[in-house]
Amino acid sequence: MFRFFKNVMNKLFIIALLSFINFKPLLYSQNQDRGIDRRPTLVGMSFDYGYILKHSENLRELDDAYPLGLGLEWSKILLTKNAWEFCNCLPRLGLSLAYWNWDNPDILGDGILAMGFVEPYFRTHKRTNLFFSAGLGGIYLSKAYDAEQNPQNLSYSTDLSFALMLGAGINYRLTNVWNIGLQAKYNHTSNGGIRAPNKGINFPSISFRINKSLEPIVFPDFQKIENRKPPDKLSRISVTHFSGWSNASVGDRDKFYVLGLSGQYSQWIGRRSAVSVGSELILDYSRREQISLDHQEDDFVQAAALIGHEFWLGKVSFSQQIGIYYYNDYRINDDIYQRYGLTYNFSKHILAGFSLKAHRHVADFFDLRIGYVF
Repeated sequence: MFRFFKNVMNKLFIIALLSFINFKPLLYSQNQDRGIDRRPTLVGMSFDYGYILKHSENLRELDDAYPLGLGLEWSKILLTKNAWEFCNCLPRLGLSLAYWNWDNPDILGDGILAMGFVEPYFRTHKRTNLFFSAGLGGIYLSKAYDAEQNPQNLSYSTDLSFALMLGAGINYRLTNVWNIGLQAKYNHTSNGGIRAPNKGINFPSISFRINKSLEPIVFPDFQKIENRKPPDKLSRISVTHFSGWSNASVGDRDKFYVLGLSGQYSQWIGRRSAVSVGSELILDYSRREQISLDHQEDDFVQAAALIGHEFWLGKVSFSQQIGIYYYNDYRINDDIYQRYGLTYNFSKHILAGFSLKAHRHVADFFDLRIGYVF
């Protein structure tokens, strides 16, 4: 069955490559104004090289693994004024289909990953562009845990799992049709706790890709068409509730509820940037379970100070923060951690989004959040 998928993928790549070589671009006008409301289609190929993180003690017995991924992409880039006003960027929306070799065929097998993604592009009036990316989809995995046949695979126990991706990269326009890009990504698969074991596969990767537009693209320079104005409010005070599921493994469980509350002050410093300071209170119930198993009486609650940077992209904000615990009674990890978040302002006062909390290269949890802006 899985060999069939591999053969299909190989044929698809050959077809895509031939279409790249033989396609004749359409004639177009050099008038930039005519490109202000267009949605050109792009097709592409990607090659990924990654490393599987041993984020749980139970996974440390496995050999180091360096997975390889080969993918196809179909996407549209929105060259519209509405898109620019939404995020002060030009977003690319697309679908990808990729084959992954986990570099451990006897235990982890292989995977076929299908994902929808969004990529906001910046500096599009330049030949070199910057972009962020986020993706959500599903993955078929070929060698699930089996108590008798494959007891060492604690990463997944179902053939189908969810897949998440966050990344950032650089895109270079070779011509008005061809683009190449280099991207750093953090990838995660999990069945959502449907069945144990479910340690998940966490693997950062470097991705090289090449894309071709099915028509020549002239990127409108909205920064020149309309001068960028400062935001209406130069500072923001917000209070946010967040909740999610921890990936920690404690005893015979590997999913625990996490919730918390954070307060933050953000100050615009120019262009799209703001700096932020704040504090958050975290209740991670995997810590309470671990304290109980250790027969300790420590408090499982954590509190931390936050400092960071935000990109204000219209109604969208992308944040990067450093957290430093000032209350951490039960110490089992570093005193410093990172947070990466994406939120959308539905109104002047209501925001919602998600965030990733990590200690160095190990992800603690993803959370969903909703907040109020004063």
